[in-house]
Amino acid sequence: MFRRSLPNTQAGEERKDLFGPVADLMVGVIFIFIILLIGLALHLQPPDYQRLLDRNAQLEAENDRLKVFVRYVRDQQMNALFARIAAANETRAQMLEDMRGRLHVLGIEVTIDPTNGTLKLPAGGLFLTGQAEPTHQGRETIRKLGEVLTATLPCYSNVRAADHPAPGCAEINFYSTLSSAYIEGHTDVVAFSATAGRFRDNWDLSAGRAIETFKLLREINPLLRDLRNQDGDALLGVSGYAETRPATRAEDRQQDAVRDLDRRIEVRLTMTANEAAVRQAMDELSRQLEVVNDLIP
Repeated sequence: MFRRSLPNTQAGEERKDLFGPVADLMVGVIFIFIILLIGLALHLQPPDYQRLLDRNAQLEAENDRLKVFVRYVRDQQMNALFARIAAANETRAQMLEDMRGRLHVLGIEVTIDPTNGTLKLPAGGLFLTGQAEPTHQGRETIRKLGEVLTATLPCYSNVRAADHPAPGCAEINFYSTLSSAYIEGHTDVVAFSATAGRFRDNWDLSAGRAIETFKLLREINPLLRDLRNQDGDALLGVSGYAETRPATRAEDRQQDAVRDLDRRIEVRLTMTANEAAVRQAMDELSRQLEVVNDLIP
């Protein structure tokens, strides 16, 4: 006889009984979680909520102040500003290159030394042996030098004549200015001596050449008399070095060609930081820092 298997209802009931306690456990956990949330909510009284709101508002205000400072640093390009303050030598090199280019247009080829800040006029024919007065050719060269100095130096001078504005200076680094522009006189190696007359030795002669060049520059270009450095002192000055600073490395300085190169005039530029401009920039930066100073631990 065939027997038909009946459904094992007992196993299904056992599975129902197995998940029942788990569901009850989950309900219990959720209930406990709800109780904890209610307790937390009850624990936070209105003053606590207000403190949270006040703290959030304070953080937002501090964030706004930081944004203002960062925007100032970005817009004022402070990194570039600090670089320009430290770039006096670069400013001098820019000035010398500008002067060389202007003289080239006028037909005068000069040699510049950006490291030492000098511009050397073409020596040949500037002065005769033992003479401080420039030759005719030398006067013409000095005249053109004066024209270029008049066009260039006011851009880098701290104090300019009120009735002589300096056009074309918009791109100049005003965080460094000229301290001095020396007209330097030099002689050849041949000893100079005289018992009478204006000069006694090569020191006198080199200083005489610088002075004659200086006087000629100021006579032809009155603006050069008015230029001042940031201390209010005259920008142009003179110095003489006799034969102590040769123009070349030639071992035989007695050669006519070498002696002609040594009898020369150089312009030496010295730079200084523009204290007024630097102080103004630093004062403004300090004011901006004070706004966020309390945020620094």
